[in-house]
Formats: sequence, structure tokens, C-alpha cells
Amino acid sequence: MTVADVYMYADETGNLDYEQHPGASRFFGIATAVIREHGKVLNESLELRTELQARGVPLKRGAFHACDDSHPTRKEVFSLIAGQGWRFDATMLDKTNAYEYVRRDGDVRLYKLAWFQHFKFVAPRVADKGDRLFVIAATLGTNARKKAFEAALHDVCKAQGPHGRDVHLCHWPAQSSWGLQVADYAAWAVQRRLEKNETRYWEMIADSFSTCFTPWNR
Repeated sequence: MTVADVYMYADETGNLDYEQHPGASRFFGIATAVIREHGKVLNESLELRTELQARGVPLKRGAFHACDDSHPTRKEVFSLIAGQGWRFDATMLDKTNAYEYVRRDGDVRLYKLAWFQHFKFVAPRVADKGDRLFVIAATLGTNARKKAFEAALHDVCKAQGPHGRDVHLCHWPAQSSWGLQVADYAAWAVQRRLEKNETRYWEMIADSFSTCFTPWNR
């Protein structure tokens, strides 16, 4: 059996509180972008970024970010992503259907549940026994909350160890990695589809989605 390195980039979408105030999301979820070979996709992302700079389109915070990027930039990024061979999966939890005891346990419980539902399903489908699975998640929150979220994700990833996968968890800033920016774009497209029934961006990358799981829908 050939042992492979598998790279799973992950981003969260939606807010973690349950109040449905203006601007709050109904769903909180995880989207992952998986790939095995990096060389070509990294070169293509660099070429797009430098081409935009040459046209006088600087990127906020020096990276692609779906929420901040203009519509023309989004179209170019989604078009590039669609042809790069990523596998996308998403798990979206409808917070309006959360059990009361889950609500009482707060945001870390919600975060961990979303990751647990997602990872237990996706990990066996993207990495074989013996493979090294690198789970690369964007850093999240302030220092105190960041530590709690990192511990929760560590517990979820550790649970896959006995199943024969060599799982390595990395917490990196989104600006440091094209893969994290790809996951951000995928998460944003899913959220817009579920929350606003907006499909123009989703349709550009829909063929790359293997699953979009909504386990709390009734």
C-alpha cells in the first residue's frame, strides 16, 4: 500500500451564537478543501494574485477573502478554483434546531460538534489507513477563545488516530496559505446558498463538492 500525504484545508462559516439578530447567521458550519498535489495550484494562485496587482487590484490583508473581494475578483477566483481539482465537503448546522443542552454549553460545544460531524465522515473518505492527513485550519478568535477552539479541534482529530490515519493538526493564518483561502471561498459559497438562496457562486464550484451535509435540518 502506498502511503500518501493528504492536505485538508478547513474554514468555518457563520457565527457561533444562537441569537438571530441582524447580520447573524442561521447556520454554523465547516467547509474543507482537500488536495494531494500542491505545485500546480500554488503557481496558478500566485499568477492570479500578481496579475490582479498589475491591474491595480490590491488584495485586502494581502490575500483572497470572499467576503472582502469585489465581484469581478470573486468570479476570477471561483473560476480558477473550479479547475484545480479540489474536493470540497461541508457540514452545516442549523442553529435554530439545536437542542437546549447544546445551546447551554456555549460556542465551543457548537464548534466541536460541527467539526466532529464533519471530520468523522470526511476523513475516512479522503485518507486511507497509513496516510498522513494534514488538517490545516485557519486561526480563530482571540487568545483565550483560540486556545479553547484549538483544544476542541485537537480532540476531534485525535479521535481519528486509532483508525489508522496519521493526523497532523496545523493552525495557520489564512493569509499564509492558498488552500485556506480556497476553503474560505467554498464556505462562503455554501453559506450564501443556504442563507440567501444565492447560487451564482455555488454553481461555479458545485461540481467540486462531494458532500454538503445538514444533519440538524428537520
